[in-house]
Amino acid sequence: MDVGLNVDFDGKKNIVMEGDIINVYPVGGMICEYARLRPTEIKPLIMENPYFHDTDLNGNGSHALMSLYEVCLAKFGVVTAVMIVTDFSAFIADFIQENEEELQGPIALMNGDKDTSQVKSFILEKTGFDEFGISTIGQTLLSAYAAYADCYVAFKHSFNMLVSGEEYEEDQVMAFWGLYATNTDFQHIDFHIMFFDDSFHSIYTIKSSISLILFEAAHAMDANTKFVKCKNCGNYFVPVGRSDSVYCGYPSPQDETKECRDVGANATRVKKMKNDVLTKEYRRLYMRLKMAVKRHPDDVTLRERLMELTEGMKIRKKQKEEGTISADGILEWLISFDNHLNGK
Repeated sequence: MDVGLNVDFDGKKNIVMEGDIINVYPVGGMICEYARLRPTEIKPLIMENPYFHDTDLNGNGSHALMSLYEVCLAKFGVVTAVMIVTDFSAFIADFIQENEEELQGPIALMNGDKDTSQVKSFILEKTGFDEFGISTIGQTLLSAYAAYADCYVAFKHSFNMLVSGEEYEEDQVMAFWGLYATNTDFQHIDFHIMFFDDSFHSIYTIKSSISLILFEAAHAMDANTKFVKCKNCGNYFVPVGRSDSVYCGYPSPQDETKECRDVGANATRVKKMKNDVLTKEYRRLYMRLKMAVKRHPDDVTLRERLMELTEGMKIRKKQKEEGTISADGILEWLISFDNHLNGK
């Protein structure tokens, strides 16, 4: 197989084949998995590469990439690991093919905005390098990382246009459509017909991040694929089985040993219970003060306490919507308010 993501597509599903790994994805599922990546998580994996300080790029560059692939596979999964290393490989291959004089232009261009680009500053920070280049395998990987960042931004923007349902400027939409018409050179996808398991298979080798979104987007639009935003982790996924699923099958942010579909429903129940307790406690205090004011209409202090409760609750409800306070935080305030009323 060539360098890239090898996919057996039968018109209904994608089967990713990578060594001993065989993963089945619904149409659109591969890009949903890839879109979960936070590119900043790649840097520590590069810094820990056993070939980071090696200067023999031609001799050990492939070993360094294999090492990067293995740690990415363990951390991100097969689709993301293959796409990272595929884009890195393409960048490094282009640089290896250039002679020292020819390299000066591309390297100078890459370093041109290294001090003003937040992304490039982040990549170089605390690495021992103050510029991009290929003096060592580590510096080469960091340079490939900087080029990869642009590729991933383009992928993620295209992904969001496809799945979010939001409106985008017409020129952005047309630019994406142009990749299926006038700018097909961006489609780095090889095709082979292979015979195994007693049948013929259509095998596609996807050789870049932008090619992955083009491959999946075309088939997703044909299949009218439904993309759902997980109510627990906030990432998009393609429901398999029940079309009304609202939780994905990936590790949950609360507990990586459990999936969102297991944690999410329980988290929703816990949240509802907390809100019910919160509402009940507020109503209890409100009615207590309201009745006290009715019995003692001339008591200014009681009126002030009632106003403090109602206005304080309005403020905290708004803060809860903004995410600056939790239901537990509001409940603690109500308990403190109650204790104050009781002279505690």
